[in-house]
Amino acid sequence: MHRVLSSILFSSTYKASTLLLPEALFCYYNARLYLIAFSENQLENDMSNAVLLNNVEHKDLRVDASLSADYGDNVNRALAFSGEFGDLQKEYPILFYKDPKAETFQAHVILGLEKDENLFLGDQGWQGHYVPAVLARGPFMIGFQEREVEGKKVKEPVIHIDMDNPRVGSDKGQPLFLAYGGDTPYLEKMMQTLQVIHQGAALDERLFSTINEMELFEPVNIEISLSNIANVNLRDYYTINKDKLAQLNGDSLEKLNKMGLLGLMYFALVSLGNFNKLITMKNRKMAIA
Repeated sequence: MHRVLSSILFSSTYKASTLLLPEALFCYYNARLYLIAFSENQLENDMSNAVLLNNVEHKDLRVDASLSADYGDNVNRALAFSGEFGDLQKEYPILFYKDPKAETFQAHVILGLEKDENLFLGDQGWQGHYVPAVLARGPFMIGFQEREVEGKKVKEPVIHIDMDNPRVGSDKGQPLFLAYGGDTPYLEKMMQTLQVIHQGAALDERLFSTINEMELFEPVNIEISLSNIANVNLRDYYTINKDKLAQLNGDSLEKLNKMGLLGLMYFALVSLGNFNKLITMKNRKMAIA
């Protein structure tokens, strides 16, 4: 049964003075397409020339690590993974979205208040401490490569890079490999970012399904009032029902805690206060304009 819609209202006053084959790519490639679709930019196949990354063929390759609207980063929301909730909740609102076709839940971070608006994209780079993994990964992705171990075929994750991505080949970009073949700090960071996505893609559906089964998701309507533009409404989202969470018995709380869900839900609840930060950033942007 659909629960009663709760609403969160924000307001603000604006002052004028002021290392597999492309067809076997890991499933979060679809998440990237979904992310781009949010901004309604062109849906280009940014994985059209994915190759296995190695320190021989790519020893001199450089990648532009910056984020830019030119690279499609002007999105007002992005897919989020459970392993990054601790970092995300410090800067961005976290909401949950229910896929109407798959009937599964995903987590999203809100980055802007209008279509194609990312308030964290600035002239001096990313205006935040932590970049959501699905944006930070740039042209890198994980594929699976089969190999035989003790007579059994196993799939191990390997890193691929899209050679057609405009970030790749920049003269001013970050090198991937050291002079003698070792990984640079930048590539090591990208490996950590991919690991966040890899683990989240494998675990989050089960984690969020547990929250749903315990009826702890609650529909929420985010209404933000800015004086000089029409009200901003974020619909079709869910948050955690804090009243039901507070009323859980000991066994249920222990189950959630063992699964690592208790902390995640509180991270999501606390993160809603970051809408006030988005309002401040939005007003500053409008004042400059």
